[in-house]
This record gives sequence, C-alpha cells and structure tokens, in this order.
Amino acid sequence: VARADARMAKFFSGVFNYVFNELLVESLANSRAFQRFAVRTDKAMREAQASGKLTDVAKAPGEAAKTATEYGRAVWDELTRQAAEMERNAKQKAGGGK
Repeated sequence: VARADARMAKFFSGVFNYVFNELLVESLANSRAFQRFAVRTDKAMREAQASGKLTDVAKAPGEAAKTATEYGRAVWDELTRQAAEMERNAKQKAGGGK
C-alpha cells in the first residue's frame, strides 16, 4: 500500500509540475511586462559590456541582484494575475457560466 501511495504521489507531483511549468512558460511568453523586462535587461547588459563597465556578471553581484529582483517581481506579478484569472474562470464554470 505504501508503494502504491508513493507512486500516486510521484505521479500527481509530476502532473502538477508539468501543468505549473506550462502555465509559467505560457504566461511569461505572453506577458508584456516580462517581455519589456527581458528587452531592458538585455539592452542594459549589452551596453554595460560594450562600455567596459561590466565584463562578467559574476564580478557585478549588485547588478545581478538587481536584475534577479526585477525578474522575480515580474514573475510574481504575472503568476498572481494568472492565478486570479484561473480562479475567476473556475468560479464562472462552477456557477454555470454566470
């Protein structure tokens, strides 16, 4: 019984991870905020490297931390928005589409 439970838990964990990853990738791919963040970050990194201010991200922990914080904020905002949308959709379906 314990092995069956472990297999079921592993199965559901895999399904959850797959769905979560698909949701994350889809929401980020369609997120204007995330796209703007990615373009700004790429531009800033290229400019910093071209000017000689940044030769290696590992040598600039402050910049890397700032970028990671902005990325985390964009991801969190998008996930929060998607979760709210999913909740609204679930309530509409449960209520018969009201």
